[in-house]
Amino acid sequence: MTKQSIVIVMGSHRKNGNTKYFTEKLVEKLNFIDFYPQFIDVNKLDVAHCIDCNFCKENWGKCVHKDDMIEVYDQLKNADVLLIASPVYFNGVTSKLKTLVDRCQMIFLCDFEHHNPFVTQTHTEQKLGFIVSIGGANAYPNQFVGNEITLKLVFDNLRVPLTEHYKYYGTDHTKLELKDEVAMNLDQIVAQIQMHLSKINLQE
Repeated sequence: MTKQSIVIVMGSHRKNGNTKYFTEKLVEKLNFIDFYPQFIDVNKLDVAHCIDCNFCKENWGKCVHKDDMIEVYDQLKNADVLLIASPVYFNGVTSKLKTLVDRCQMIFLCDFEHHNPFVTQTHTEQKLGFIVSIGGANAYPNQFVGNEITLKLVFDNLRVPLTEHYKYYGTDHTKLELKDEVAMNLDQIVAQIQMHLSKINLQE
Protein backbone atom coordinates (compact mmCIF):
# COMPACT_ATOMS: atom_id res chain seq x y z
CA MET A 1 0.00 0.00 0.00
CA THR A 2 1.45 3.33 -1.07
CA LYS A 3 1.24 6.26 1.32
CA GLN A 4 -0.93 8.89 -0.29
CA SER A 5 -0.10 12.59 -0.23
CA ILE A 6 -2.59 15.31 0.74
CA VAL A 7 -1.41 18.90 0.25
CA ILE A 8 -3.28 21.89 1.66
CA VAL A 9 -2.21 25.41 0.68
CA MET A 10 -3.33 28.26 2.96
CA GLY A 11 -3.16 31.41 0.84
CA SER A 12 -4.27 34.16 3.21
CA HIS A 13 -2.01 36.94 4.47
CA ARG A 14 -3.86 36.82 7.79
CA LYS A 15 -2.49 34.30 10.25
CA ASN A 16 -5.78 33.80 12.07
CA GLY A 17 -8.47 34.70 9.58
CA ASN A 18 -11.27 32.79 7.89
CA THR A 19 -9.02 30.95 5.44
CA LYS A 20 -6.74 29.78 8.24
CA TYR A 21 -9.79 28.64 10.21
CA PHE A 22 -11.07 26.55 7.30
CA THR A 23 -7.76 24.90 6.47
CA GLU A 24 -6.83 24.20 10.10
CA LYS A 25 -10.25 22.71 10.78
CA LEU A 26 -9.81 20.48 7.73
CA VAL A 27 -6.39 19.33 8.95
CA GLU A 28 -7.88 18.60 12.37
CA LYS A 29 -10.64 16.45 10.86
CA LEU A 30 -8.18 14.59 8.62
CA ASN A 31 -5.83 13.93 11.52
CA PHE A 32 -8.75 12.44 13.45
CA ILE A 33 -9.01 9.67 10.84
CA ASP A 34 -5.22 9.23 10.66
CA PHE A 35 -4.64 11.26 7.50
CA TYR A 36 -1.80 13.75 7.94
CA PRO A 37 -1.69 16.36 5.16
CA GLN A 38 1.23 18.56 4.26
CA PHE A 39 0.25 22.11 5.19
CA ILE A 40 1.70 24.99 3.20
CA ASP A 41 1.22 28.44 4.75
CA VAL A 42 2.21 31.20 2.31
CA ASN A 43 3.20 33.43 5.24
CA LYS A 44 5.97 31.02 6.22
CA LEU A 45 7.51 30.68 2.77
CA ASP A 46 10.52 32.45 1.31
CA VAL A 47 9.47 32.57 -2.33
CA ALA A 48 11.02 34.99 -4.81
CA HIS A 49 9.04 36.45 -7.69
CA CYS A 50 9.22 34.88 -11.13
CA ILE A 51 11.49 37.12 -13.19
CA ASP A 52 10.75 35.58 -16.61
CA CYS A 53 14.46 34.83 -17.10
CA ASN A 54 13.92 31.74 -19.31
CA PHE A 55 16.07 29.54 -17.05
CA CYS A 56 13.24 26.98 -16.81
CA LYS A 57 12.77 27.23 -20.57
CA GLU A 58 16.33 26.02 -21.02
CA ASN A 59 16.47 23.64 -18.04
CA TRP A 60 13.65 21.12 -17.59
CA GLY A 61 12.12 21.12 -14.13
CA LYS A 62 14.48 23.73 -12.69
CA CYS A 63 14.14 27.33 -11.55
CA VAL A 64 16.89 29.91 -11.23
CA HIS A 65 15.76 30.70 -7.68
CA LYS A 66 16.90 28.44 -4.83
CA ASP A 67 14.30 29.06 -2.18
CA ASP A 68 11.33 27.37 -0.49
CA MET A 69 9.67 26.67 -3.83
CA ILE A 70 12.05 23.74 -4.25
CA GLU A 71 10.17 21.90 -1.50
CA VAL A 72 6.80 23.21 -2.69
CA TYR A 73 7.47 21.87 -6.20
CA ASP A 74 8.11 18.44 -4.73
CA GLN A 75 4.95 18.56 -2.61
CA LEU A 76 2.81 19.65 -5.56
CA LYS A 77 4.31 17.04 -7.85
CA ASN A 78 3.48 14.19 -5.49
CA ALA A 79 0.04 15.38 -4.38
CA ASP A 80 -2.77 12.87 -4.75
CA VAL A 81 -5.13 15.41 -3.18
CA LEU A 82 -4.55 19.15 -3.55
CA LEU A 83 -6.60 21.86 -1.86
CA ILE A 84 -5.79 25.54 -2.29
CA ALA A 85 -7.65 28.09 -0.18
CA SER A 86 -7.53 31.85 -0.65
CA PRO A 87 -9.47 35.00 0.18
CA VAL A 88 -10.66 37.12 -2.73
CA TYR A 89 -8.52 40.25 -3.18
CA PHE A 90 -9.70 42.51 -6.02
CA ASN A 91 -11.46 39.52 -7.63
CA GLY A 92 -8.35 37.34 -7.45
CA VAL A 93 -6.07 35.37 -5.17
CA THR A 94 -3.79 37.06 -2.65
CA SER A 95 -0.43 38.50 -3.72
CA LYS A 96 1.59 35.94 -1.73
CA LEU A 97 -0.32 33.07 -3.27
CA LYS A 98 -0.02 34.66 -6.72
CA THR A 99 3.75 34.74 -6.27
CA LEU A 100 3.67 30.99 -5.68
CA VAL A 101 1.37 30.53 -8.68
CA ASP A 102 3.67 32.57 -10.94
CA ARG A 103 6.57 30.34 -9.98
CA CYS A 104 4.57 27.44 -11.40
CA GLN A 105 5.62 28.81 -14.80
CA MET A 106 8.41 26.25 -14.55
CA ILE A 107 5.81 23.47 -14.34
CA PHE A 108 3.96 24.89 -17.35
CA LEU A 109 7.13 25.06 -19.45
CA CYS A 110 7.95 21.42 -18.77
CA ASP A 111 4.88 20.73 -20.91
CA PHE A 112 4.84 23.66 -23.30
CA GLU A 113 8.54 24.00 -24.09
CA HIS A 114 10.10 20.64 -23.25
CA HIS A 115 7.11 18.43 -24.09
CA ASN A 116 7.91 16.42 -20.98
CA PRO A 117 5.30 16.97 -18.24
CA PHE A 118 6.47 17.79 -14.72
CA VAL A 119 3.86 15.32 -13.46
CA THR A 120 3.82 12.08 -15.40
CA GLN A 121 0.66 10.72 -13.76
CA THR A 122 -1.90 10.62 -16.54
CA HIS A 123 -4.65 8.81 -14.62
CA THR A 124 -6.51 11.89 -13.46
CA GLU A 125 -9.12 9.74 -11.73
CA GLN A 126 -6.43 9.04 -9.14
CA LYS A 127 -6.28 12.68 -8.01
CA LEU A 128 -8.61 15.15 -6.32
CA GLY A 129 -8.45 18.94 -6.48
CA PHE A 130 -10.31 21.50 -4.39
CA ILE A 131 -10.43 25.29 -4.42
CA VAL A 132 -11.78 27.22 -1.44
CA SER A 133 -12.50 30.91 -2.07
CA ILE A 134 -13.53 33.26 0.70
CA GLY A 135 -14.96 36.67 -0.12
CA GLY A 136 -15.39 39.36 2.52
CA ALA A 137 -17.93 41.30 0.48
CA ASN A 138 -21.55 40.31 0.05
CA ALA A 139 -22.31 38.29 -3.07
CA TYR A 140 -21.90 39.95 -6.47
CA PRO A 141 -21.57 38.63 -10.05
CA ASN A 142 -18.32 36.84 -10.93
CA GLN A 143 -17.01 37.24 -7.39
CA PHE A 144 -14.99 34.03 -7.50
CA VAL A 145 -14.18 33.67 -11.19
CA GLY A 146 -10.69 35.17 -10.87
CA ASN A 147 -9.64 32.66 -8.22
CA GLU A 148 -10.88 29.73 -10.26
CA ILE A 149 -9.29 30.82 -13.54
CA THR A 150 -5.92 31.38 -11.88
CA LEU A 151 -5.82 28.26 -9.73
CA LYS A 152 -7.29 25.92 -12.32
CA LEU A 153 -4.27 26.58 -14.53
CA VAL A 154 -2.07 25.28 -11.71
CA PHE A 155 -4.28 22.22 -11.29
CA ASP A 156 -4.22 21.54 -15.03
CA ASN A 157 -0.45 21.64 -15.21
CA LEU A 158 -0.23 19.28 -12.24
CA ARG A 159 -2.69 16.87 -13.90
CA VAL A 160 -5.12 17.37 -11.02
CA PRO A 161 -8.80 17.67 -11.98
CA LEU A 162 -10.84 20.32 -10.21
CA THR A 163 -13.26 18.29 -8.12
CA GLU A 164 -15.05 21.13 -6.35
CA HIS A 165 -14.81 24.88 -5.82
CA TYR A 166 -16.25 25.92 -2.46
CA LYS A 167 -17.26 29.59 -2.35
CA TYR A 168 -18.13 31.69 0.67
CA TYR A 169 -19.13 35.37 0.66
CA GLY A 170 -19.96 37.99 3.25
CA THR A 171 -17.26 37.03 5.73
CA ASP A 172 -16.63 40.70 6.55
CA HIS A 173 -20.03 40.56 8.23
CA THR A 174 -20.28 36.94 9.40
CA LYS A 175 -17.24 34.87 10.35
CA LEU A 176 -16.80 31.69 8.37
CA GLU A 177 -17.10 29.51 11.47
CA LEU A 178 -20.64 30.85 12.00
CA LYS A 179 -21.86 29.90 8.53
CA ASP A 180 -24.04 26.79 8.65
CA GLU A 181 -22.74 25.25 5.43
CA VAL A 182 -19.07 25.27 6.44
CA ALA A 183 -19.17 22.28 8.80
CA MET A 184 -21.09 20.29 6.19
CA ASN A 185 -18.62 21.21 3.44
CA LEU A 186 -15.66 20.22 5.61
CA ASP A 187 -17.24 16.83 6.24
CA GLN A 188 -17.92 16.47 2.50
CA ILE A 189 -14.27 17.10 1.66
CA VAL A 190 -13.04 14.66 4.29
CA ALA A 191 -15.46 11.98 3.09
CA GLN A 192 -14.40 12.45 -0.54
CA ILE A 193 -10.72 12.23 0.39
CA GLN A 194 -11.23 9.16 2.54
CA MET A 195 -13.25 7.36 -0.13
CA HIS A 196 -10.89 8.37 -2.90
CA LEU A 197 -7.67 7.30 -1.19
CA SER A 198 -9.22 4.06 0.00
CA LYS A 199 -10.19 3.30 -3.61
CA ILE A 200 -6.63 3.96 -4.81
CA ASN A 201 -5.20 1.64 -2.16
CA LEU A 202 -7.60 -1.14 -3.19
CA GLN A 203 -6.41 -0.81 -6.79
CA GLU A 204 -2.75 -1.24 -5.87
